[in-house]
Amino acid sequence: MMDKKAFALSLAFCLSCLSCLVLASDLPAGIQKCSIMDENCLRDGMNYVIKNFARKGIKELNLVQLDPLLIKKFSLGKNPKSPVNIDLTFTNANLLGLGDAQVKKVTPFSKDLSREITLEMMSPRITLTGPYVIDGKVLILPIRGKGDADIVLQQCKVHAVVKLRPVSKGPHQTFAEVVEVKLFLDPSRVTYKFTGLFNGEKAPSENFHALVNESWLEVFNELKADISTAMGLIFKSILNRTLGKLPLEQLFTGV
Repeated sequence: MMDKKAFALSLAFCLSCLSCLVLASDLPAGIQKCSIMDENCLRDGMNYVIKNFARKGIKELNLVQLDPLLIKKFSLGKNPKSPVNIDLTFTNANLLGLGDAQVKKVTPFSKDLSREITLEMMSPRITLTGPYVIDGKVLILPIRGKGDADIVLQQCKVHAVVKLRPVSKGPHQTFAEVVEVKLFLDPSRVTYKFTGLFNGEKAPSENFHALVNESWLEVFNELKADISTAMGLIFKSILNRTLGKLPLEQLFTGV
């Protein structure tokens, strides 16, 4: 359930760093402008952006602060076919820890953007914290509550596939537009903590926490398909906002 948003934003953050790296011609000193085919430069540049700009953003590129990252609203509807069948809404939550993520590998672009870009990263600890409302059923237990949630994702490997297309706006004015984002997630552990469950009754709340924290992998696996959908929407918004600033001819060498 909450895994969706946390993973979604962790990947959105990393891809945002990719877009920032690409816009190196207008970025502060220290970010190297890369060849469109230079995998090592792309990876190192992304890690530089994460380390130096995740906690303050980059105003020139309309890139917001990413650690913490404000989540204004996120809603998830029930799925009667799943044992994790919930209505869930977060409002004004924060995602913490993206500034410690590290990119392990990124494949280079092709000049015509026909090649999908793959990204591999590791986040040691990502925490989603903030107000929530939930109603439904998780595994064998019904759940209802309203309060604050802390969802911790530990040692999460993220593999993303990004599809782009070129948009021409004139001679030497080719922009990149995100068409699709797919992702595959592999956390070593997910833990959940909710206040305000079951009208504050202690016993059912303890039973619920014991169940979901012992069965975290089963809960997570039930949500994988929806994670990809939620992630794609977040990514397209963040990436297109930054990639729309400058044409590829000004972003890369060798275009």
